[in-house]
Amino acid sequence: MKISSFNLKAKNYIKAGICAAVLTTSAVINKCSRTVTPIILKDTVEFTHPTTAKLLTYIENGQRYSKTIYVPNQPAPNILSKDSIQNFKQVPKIILYTLKTLPDTMEVYYKVYCGKADKAIQKALGHKQNIVTAGNGVSGKDSIIIASGEKAGINDYISQHAADSLFNNAINQKDSILQANITPQAYKNLKQYEKDAVITYLYNVNENILKKQDAKRNIPESFFECLNQGKLAEVQSKFNIKPSAKEAEGGIAKRNLIQMLIFGNGRIYDNKYSIKTFENTLNIIKNRRDSKKIVKEILTILREYKVDEKNLCETEQKIKDFMRSK
Repeated sequence: MKISSFNLKAKNYIKAGICAAVLTTSAVINKCSRTVTPIILKDTVEFTHPTTAKLLTYIENGQRYSKTIYVPNQPAPNILSKDSIQNFKQVPKIILYTLKTLPDTMEVYYKVYCGKADKAIQKALGHKQNIVTAGNGVSGKDSIIIASGEKAGINDYISQHAADSLFNNAINQKDSILQANITPQAYKNLKQYEKDAVITYLYNVNENILKKQDAKRNIPESFFECLNQGKLAEVQSKFNIKPSAKEAEGGIAKRNLIQMLIFGNGRIYDNKYSIKTFENTLNIIKNRRDSKKIVKEILTILREYKVDEKNLCETEQKIKDFMRSK
């Protein structure tokens, strides 16, 4: 399976997303809040790491740029051009919400697009090529290359199966990087939510950043070294990547905070380093006009992923107290 330049996004850390749809219509009700999540009806790829894929799907929210269309003649094409997709009838959302599974006559297609944050970071770095995205973070230079070798350019569409195949391969690749940089015992000791948070972080952050040591910093050990040594609070404090362009700052702060809290199963470790990162990240969000919306999206994703509710309620109160402070 061919992956379309995933390291481009790792080097630039250019994606930030919001809450995505889950497999069936659901209502999640708890003591602290009430959230309702809509649908995504068709699984076409069996993910090697299903909980990691679930988390990334929430964060990347590829459904924002998708169309579900009627494709009566199977097999469905892997790629549809921006013009040819107009020849297919789109399935109304009201129908989608009544289905328990997507029939063979319907297919989900993801648009290939270049996001505002992507453009801003490419400009800041002095790069002329566009970084395009389709599905849940599948990316490439000017086009997406699927397994067959076919290319999809901006405003073209690729099938969910093609996009999810690339998505699954990318997750496996990041898991391999994690295993290559920590001991087998350290990998075995990781709880599933910790592993999901780290792989999700690697999905958009170059591995060299996680290898970096710096004797001048408060925590001289690298991200991977802290994992090896079981320094979980210190690891949590290192979910602090910054973008190359200010336009992406809010989205990346949101993503960092989600990953921190997934790693802590809903809590921030009582450690000066993790608390500092937590507050610095919240401060970026607090200074945005849409801060309330961002906080709501963060909490929604954490509850959809199902972190420990008691931990999250305590953290939610800390977030509210910080956002109200002067």
